[in-house]
Amino acid sequence: MTGPDRIDVVTAEIIRNGMTSAALEMARTLRLTAYNPLLFESQDFGLGIVSPEGEMWGEAPGVAAFIGCLGDTIRTGVAGLGLDAFGEGDVFIVNDPYLSGTHISDTTIYRPVFHAGRLVAFSSATAHWADIGGKEPGGWCRDSTSIYQEGICFTHLKLVSGGERNAELFKLIAANVRFPGLVMGDLEAKLAATRQGALRVQALCEKYGADVVAASMAFVIERTDAAVRRKIAEIPDGEYGAAMCLDSDGVVENDPVRLAVNLRVDGDRMTASFEGTSPARTGPVNLNPIVAGSAVRIALKALTMPTDPTNAGHFRALDFDLTPGTALTAERPAPCDSYGYSVVTVVELCVRALAEAVPDWCPAGGSQLTGIVLSRSDPRDGMPFIFSDPVDCGTGGRPGGDGEVLNVMGNGDVPTTPVEIIETRYPVRIERFEYAPYVAGAGRHRGGAGVRRDYRILENGLNLNVMVENTVDVMGRGTHGGRPGKPARVVVRPGTDREVVVTRHNSAHRLWPGDSFTAVTSGGGGLGDPFDRDPAAVLRDVREELLSAEDAEFLYGVRVRQESGAWRVDEKSTEALRAGGAR
Repeated sequence: MTGPDRIDVVTAEIIRNGMTSAALEMARTLRLTAYNPLLFESQDFGLGIVSPEGEMWGEAPGVAAFIGCLGDTIRTGVAGLGLDAFGEGDVFIVNDPYLSGTHISDTTIYRPVFHAGRLVAFSSATAHWADIGGKEPGGWCRDSTSIYQEGICFTHLKLVSGGERNAELFKLIAANVRFPGLVMGDLEAKLAATRQGALRVQALCEKYGADVVAASMAFVIERTDAAVRRKIAEIPDGEYGAAMCLDSDGVVENDPVRLAVNLRVDGDRMTASFEGTSPARTGPVNLNPIVAGSAVRIALKALTMPTDPTNAGHFRALDFDLTPGTALTAERPAPCDSYGYSVVTVVELCVRALAEAVPDWCPAGGSQLTGIVLSRSDPRDGMPFIFSDPVDCGTGGRPGGDGEVLNVMGNGDVPTTPVEIIETRYPVRIERFEYAPYVAGAGRHRGGAGVRRDYRILENGLNLNVMVENTVDVMGRGTHGGRPGKPARVVVRPGTDREVVVTRHNSAHRLWPGDSFTAVTSGGGGLGDPFDRDPAAVLRDVREELLSAEDAEFLYGVRVRQESGAWRVDEKSTEALRAGGAR
């Protein structure tokens, strides 16, 4: 091969995997150098290599919604600044949600990658900052009514110019966040990660030439697009829709927010719209078109090519028909800091809509985000800190098996923070961390269990912010006769005369030494009639303490007995129970 017109499959695959490896090295660099466990443990980041045209070339596991926004972030930067604005040694910063997608806490650092004076790509890293200086410590404002309340906003500003740092901008950041050591440490980690990505892309260009690298990725993207279109063509032509309501927008209570997704399949292309969605809301659950589109892309890729390393070809067959001004197509300055609930809902609604057309592809209902934020900002109470704990949940029963545990569909690869990390860094003791199987929906394939964490406060002056949603219109819907999963709940000071049961996300609590709280995340919905579940599977759940003997009989019509310390199925009684249809 001597030029881009003679791209062979082997070279294209080597370069494709080189881009993925570059992104994985970026992720490893970030995790090894980040200060915040939210990054080095929970992987609340999205990293990738993007072409100058804004096409994804390679990405690393992290928050799926971030990945779908990286290309659009580069596009808004190029559109606003022009390609001539990017020089060697430059680094840019952006977190304006209406330019980069998610919310103001998710700050993107990106640098142009040059080879022999030619702009080849961008190395980009988005990650949640420990604080962004808004009205709420740690971001994720519960009740903001304008983006201006949510924190300091960067609009594709030059952080580094020709290798020289913009010292004034670095000082501005440090002076406007509550935890400057943590934030500036993570900023350095992102600078290191994007530098690593740039070096890896430059190495590919040195070996193969920039023309061959770009042409190979164009070839890969075209082949990926063709593969996705073949999968879409398997879906019967038609229009498919689903809707769900959030409990509230965080400001106006008892006023559910209706989110709707409509998918039209026409041959090998799909068009998404949000017709039927509530108008943009007063509170911060709104999405802008960038991140709403990313949520649809998550669902499309998950259902068509879930194990394929992501590139722009996975999304070319997806079009959008959007009406501005809804809660999913909000316009500046609508607040959006609690955007995550809506992102997960849109992903879920896409799956629910397509379950009508391709049920064998789609699981039952999954889980909404559950999160805990503990902070202390006043140094008079002790050392200031911020601890964000996104606790994973259960997913819906799948056509080929039970739902997963410790996951949130649409949230990507975001593990729960280990107990050891929490207890060695923060004045908190975790007194219990276990499965919560009782929240899982029963079914032929049962939903995934939630988890339970019990927290004990050890020092003065802590503030608790709770993230729960969809407690009324439960996300974990059962399908094909399966039962729904139960929603998340948090109980503050359980068993005392000051007990508070938290079921709404706009909830903050002052805590003191000795106080405790319990968080139970939601369970996935069941798929199929529970009475069709294999009795051997029910017996296994009883043996593994995921199901009580009483629930095995009540929910599944399977009677189990314990004899000589071992559980077994009472086949005659089970047959009679199921024949009678007892529930």
